Amino acid sequence: MEQSPEHCATESPPPATEPPLPKTESPLPKTDTPAPPLPPDFEKYWKSVQAYPEEFNTWTYLLQYVEQENHLSAVRKAFDAFLAHYPYCYGYWKKYADLEKKNNNILEADEVYRRGIQAITLSVDLWMHYLNFLKETLDPADPETCLTLRGTFEHAVVSAGLDFKSDKLWEMYINWETEQGNLSGVTSIYSRLLGIPTQYYSLHFQRFKEHIQGNLPREFLTSEKFIELRKELASMTLHGGTNDDIPPGMEEIKDPAKRTTEVENMRHRIIEVHQEIFNLNEHEVSKRWNFEEGIKRPYFHVKPLEKAQLNNWKEYLDFELENGSNERVVILFERCVIACACYEEFWIKVQHHIPNILIHI
Repeated sequence: MEQSPEHCATESPPPATEPPLPKTESPLPKTDTPAPPLPPDFEKYWKSVQAYPEEFNTWTYLLQYVEQENHLSAVRKAFDAFLAHYPYCYGYWKKYADLEKKNNNILEADEVYRRGIQAITLSVDLWMHYLNFLKETLDPADPETCLTLRGTFEHAVVSAGLDFKSDKLWEMYINWETEQGNLSGVTSIYSRLLGIPTQYYSLHFQRFKEHIQGNLPREFLTSEKFIELRKELASMTLHGGTNDDIPPGMEEIKDPAKRTTEVENMRHRIIEVHQEIFNLNEHEVSKRWNFEEGIKRPYFHVKPLEKAQLNNWKEYLDFELENGSNERVVILFERCVIACACYEEFWIKVQHHIPNILIHI
């Protein structure tokens, strides 16, 4: 859902340490070509937003006008000013990037997305839009493209993957790695995801089991993990015997029956280990479920929040401060100040807790 902001404090708490976004291409050098004159009615709309910057409708009239005119200088001036006031409006970052892309300014569109992600790091939707943009605009024949996309997916899940409703971002990452044929990468992603309290945690576990049952261990495990698991299972079944039937390294067992048994034992063991992770995570989800159900408007909007929602945020923050990891506390504060950006008490709470927490991350 697109956010509808109002004029108020929008400074976000310092995020946890994140990897830098992968580089795409170097920005184009700036030229001294004079900009074309602004559209005839631009000044009228511009004066309105300068006179009444707190009136959101005056901004929408300006943005609609420059979008309709498709005048790049006007678009940039209007959107830059608007987003300086309302950086939490992820939908307008996308609109801005789309307008640059529409005019074949791919590098400029990329830069807009990067600015948006820096402004609202937790926006799962903006990350997904950016990833789709990269998939559409990067050269699939370039060997660097795969590395750039994987690096951006990693940055996305590190930045926003602890959000309770980040499921679709994780699923997008898993689907992309599946398309690349990187099944061991898919296993690794699931291993991380299954320990994170998210809305669709149970569905992820079901799909993980399908992934394990539908592929061979030597395909969905790295060679190191495969050998490690082979040795573990062999040590569990020897009972004083010998392991002469277990080939070294990644070699297949020659006996078909024993090979099938090893495959099934590996699958069983992997699911068993992750079942324990799932059980612990399910307990964490249950502790947070009612708080999450109480969040009716997780985005930034012009209307005041109901008292019940404000109280829910307060109680949820207190719970996470007492029970959650430092990373989860930071993420919840970041979510809170997007939805509660106009409420000073939450910013005071941020300044009181976050600096000390970040020291220990």
